[in-house]
Amino acid sequence: MRHYSLVFNTTTGSRRSIRINNPNPDLPVPEISAAVQQILDNDVFDPDRGGLDSLNKLELTTVERTVII
Repeated sequence: MRHYSLVFNTTTGSRRSIRINNPNPDLPVPEISAAVQQILDNDVFDPDRGGLDSLNKLELTTVERTVII
């Protein structure tokens, strides 16, 4: 299983995070950056709790499990 973890800084100094499950790991970095910029440009979070300001962190996590028994 794979997922992207995106953490954004907000205009109130806090952070907002989202997780995207089963992403396409073969996407080029410029396309990922453009998608993140669209998220920032079209802020969908409640502005009373802080609108999105900038990207703090973007990570791709891969979880591998091996069934033994």
